[in-house]
Amino acid sequence: MNAGARANDRMRTGPAVPGAVLQLLLVVVAAGGAVLLIPVAGWQFIVVGTALLGMLFPQSLGGWLSILCLAIGMLMADPGIWQAMVAVAVAHIMCALCTLLPLVPWRGRVVLRALRPSLYRLLAVQAVAQPLTAAAMLVQREDGFRLAALAGAVATTAFAVLFLLRTRVRSQHP
Repeated sequence: MNAGARANDRMRTGPAVPGAVLQLLLVVVAAGGAVLLIPVAGWQFIVVGTALLGMLFPQSLGGWLSILCLAIGMLMADPGIWQAMVAVAVAHIMCALCTLLPLVPWRGRVVLRALRPSLYRLLAVQAVAQPLTAAAMLVQREDGFRLAALAGAVATTAFAVLFLLRTRVRSQHP
């Protein structure tokens, strides 16, 4: 093979992150969630340890076990509204990462544009899940029923707007 042919052996892609960053992100998100949400240090270590197991061996399903341990650890205290909302976001982010980990090699690179659909799905689900979580937590309060009805109405409206925007985009692109 001559030198001219080798010069064309490269493929240009957009900005990318190393696969190890996505792998480590699972443990970072799990550790952050554990510190914010779990009052017992033992359960914090269990959450981070199972996330580490899920990072090193994605087939072990350790990442999903970490989500379960996060939820069990939260039972040690009565969570507030903000803690419940953070827990929903952390669990969803960890679930999305656990889905990607078996597909991304440690030494590989992931083009950021390829992650865009996953990010859009994450944001769309959170746009609906967060107001519903707030509504569910507000119902537990004595004065919370009115606030929960308002939060539920906002969540329903947001879902309808997202649905209409999505159908409009799809109808414009045949």
